Amino acid sequence: MVTFLTAAGRKGATFDLPMTKGNKLYAVFKFKCPHCHEGEFFVDSNPYHLSTVGDLHETCSVCHRKYTPEPGFYYGGMYVAYALAVALFATIYTAMIVLFPDAPLWLDAALVLSGLVFTAPYLYALSKTIWAAFFIPYKGVAPTEKERANAAARAAATKA
Repeated sequence: MVTFLTAAGRKGATFDLPMTKGNKLYAVFKFKCPHCHEGEFFVDSNPYHLSTVGDLHETCSVCHRKYTPEPGFYYGGMYVAYALAVALFATIYTAMIVLFPDAPLWLDAALVLSGLVFTAPYLYALSKTIWAAFFIPYKGVAPTEKERANAAARAAATKA
C-alpha cells in the first residue's frame, strides 16, 4: 500500500503496488521462482557478484520446478537484454540532450557507455527472469499435507 502526500502535507492518493506474490513483476524484480514466487531463482541474488552472475539453481527449492525446461532456453533472454540495453541507452542519451544540450558528444557517449557497463550484470539477470516469466506460469505453492488437513478440519467445522 502506497500513500502519496499532497504539497500541503495532507494524505493524498492511496493505491496498491503490483509487486505482490501472484504478479509476474514480483518474480521478475525480486529474482524469485516464476512458478511459485517463493524460491530463489539465482544461486546468488546479487547480480554484481560477477563470479556467479546468471547462475541458476537447477530447480526451485520450494516447488521443485525445473528452471531450464529445455537446453538453450535462455538464449531468447538475449533479445530481452538487448531491448533493455537499447531502452537504457535511449533514456540516458535523451536525458543528456535535454539536460545538457551543449555537452560534447564524447561526454554523451562516455555516460551512455558507463551506464551500460555498470548496469550490465543487473540487465543480464533481469533479462533471464523476464524470459522465464514469459514462459513459466505462476501456480503458487502446493499446500502441504498439514495445510490440507487444517483446511479440511475448518471445512468440516463450518458444516457442523
